[in-house]
Amino acid sequence: MQPSNAETKLLLRRHFRQVRSKVDAPYREHAALAAANVLEGHPVFIQSRHIACYLPAKDEFETLHIIKMIWKARKHCYLPVLSGQDENALQFAAYDEGDALRLNRYQIQEPVNTGRSRPPQELDLVITPLLAFDSQGGRLGMGGGFYDRTFAFLHSKMNRTPKLIGLAFSSQEAEELPSDTWDIRLDGVLTEKALISFS
Repeated sequence: MQPSNAETKLLLRRHFRQVRSKVDAPYREHAALAAANVLEGHPVFIQSRHIACYLPAKDEFETLHIIKMIWKARKHCYLPVLSGQDENALQFAAYDEGDALRLNRYQIQEPVNTGRSRPPQELDLVITPLLAFDSQGGRLGMGGGFYDRTFAFLHSKMNRTPKLIGLAFSSQEAEELPSDTWDIRLDGVLTEKALISFS
């Protein structure tokens, strides 16, 4: 009997958590800087003004170089926040240098001040964390479904805005990921080696 998508995803999450955790500190710093340099010259970044990123939890891909690059380019940076009217989806609060942060229920840092938020539909580019990706734009997250629910509107949009770009080490690429109807596909993945486009 074939395992269900849920069972397969659970096994893949275990595997790719180990893959990601084994990346050593020097390579993490190299990868973070290399990915920021790749993104800086890419049209998807140059043409975007309102960009959402994230602050890493545990051993997720470091984003500080990318966030500093957003600020330096005088673009608007946003971070995901759980504490909104809908606790099952994300809102995106503006994040500037020196802004106060707090830990949410998943021990992830988010801005204290959510007064300057931007609706997901009005973002240009969203950099998302992930555990694994495949060459068809499949994304395996931690299993909470927050990004899938937040960007479900992209299922019915012809011109996909915002662009969803996963951020990962090249070692997090899977041969093929199981897909469910609610899964939102990525437009691309940024690694320490390249920005791979799926659109």
